[in-house]
Amino acid sequence: SRTVAWLPGPIPRGRTLWRNEILGVVSGRAAAAFALALAAAFMFALSNVLEQREAEQLPDDQSLRPSLVVRLVQRPLWLVGFGADVSGYVCHAAALAFGSLVFVQPLLVTGLLFALVLRAAITGRPLYRRDLLAAVVLMAGLAVFLLVVSPHGGRSQAPIGRWVIAGPVIIGTILACVIAGQRMVGSRRALLLGLAAGISFGVSAALTKTFVHLLGQGVLTMLQHWEPYALAVATLGGLVVAQSSFQAGSLSASVAALEVAEPVVAAAIGIGLLDEHVKTRSVVYQLAIVVALIGMF
Repeated sequence: SRTVAWLPGPIPRGRTLWRNEILGVVSGRAAAAFALALAAAFMFALSNVLEQREAEQLPDDQSLRPSLVVRLVQRPLWLVGFGADVSGYVCHAAALAFGSLVFVQPLLVTGLLFALVLRAAITGRPLYRRDLLAAVVLMAGLAVFLLVVSPHGGRSQAPIGRWVIAGPVIIGTILACVIAGQRMVGSRRALLLGLAAGISFGVSAALTKTFVHLLGQGVLTMLQHWEPYALAVATLGGLVVAQSSFQAGSLSASVAALEVAEPVVAAAIGIGLLDEHVKTRSVVYQLAIVVALIGMF
């Protein structure tokens, strides 16, 4: 027999190998979630750059209207960006199948750095030091967050009663951002509309977790639940608001708001509605999480 240091007493070799196999599977799932989340972040960033380049060329009177998307669909480059968005969504859904919402969503914040680099490469616009510094600070906050947070547990589907409580708060916050954004111009407008879109996509991320779970039970079973329909509404609504944010002309403001609001909202839903847990082992770790969140914002 062999003795494992962190286990009480000797453990038979067969059981030790069994435990190692389980740990290997868990590590493999975490690595898959990590890689897929980064791939999703890159594809979303590419989508943001291409879509923003096209949206800013349309008149402001199309903002927050479905007709804005109708006009954008007629632009080939925007369609390429939309294809990248779909690819990112597939990678995102796959990542959520392997990892928890609290683990996957913060990784998507790396899309801001990807977007800045891709914009400079595609459009030839200079990469300003202040934008790069802001992205690096955000990335540092993300790294600290991932190092000190140990998400575990959670369910795939939240009770309807929790959504009844959280839903009005979420919708009210989105409407407040949209109404305030309509009264602003430039980067402030892009920021507020980006926040509204980010909240919508954060809700979509949580509903995607449920969608993947229900889809595994069969299409007919999935269609009997309300979550897939709410997912469609949140995604399409977020798309219209996001394009309006891009139309304001400030990629840095719109993408920053999108990339930060989405994972924070999704993580909040994961903890509050889906019972995902975050371990904070000491006051130092709790302080590190606070500092990380400040850096992300």
